[in-house]
Amino acid sequence: MTQPPAPQPAQPGFAPSYPAAPAPAAPPRGFSGLAIAGVILAIFVPFVGFILSLIAIFQTGATKKRGRGLAITGVVLSVVVMASAGAVIYSLSKSTVIDPGCTAGKAAIFKLDANATPATLDTAIAELNAAADKAKNDDVRKAMKTLADDYTKLMADAKAGKAPDNAAMQRITADGQAIDDLCTIGS
Repeated sequence: MTQPPAPQPAQPGFAPSYPAAPAPAAPPRGFSGLAIAGVILAIFVPFVGFILSLIAIFQTGATKKRGRGLAITGVVLSVVVMASAGAVIYSLSKSTVIDPGCTAGKAAIFKLDANATPATLDTAIAELNAAADKAKNDDVRKAMKTLADDYTKLMADAKAGKAPDNAAMQRITADGQAIDDLCTIGS
């Protein structure tokens, strides 16, 4: 058996060699807080959620923080919510539901009841005519004016001692339905 060679004395000017130390373990990657905030805000404040999610996408690149999928979800969710809100706003802007004539006219109609007096009917006629003047949409203006004219004819017949006929009541019902169709969501 041979013996291992004896260690050699260090030569002057040379340091003894030691085995290399193991590389330190990579620090654990943290989760991106911006990605989490971006997803949450994408629902409630979509523009802010969109911006935070975009920043989080860059923050979660290769060998950086975790949460890239969450950041992408935040971007997509923000875009969907903003597009949906835009579609709702656009459709409401084209709708007659928010027309000032609708608001005022429906308020006048709701004041009437089965026991309307000539005074309350006169007030309703005046309010319907005022609603027609406020209306921005031509169809709303026409519908308010038509119902006001129906009530005016009904008042004239009542003052002349005539009982309201079936045709007049059907016309008032149909014109009231036209206003309801114009001024109610989902009708």
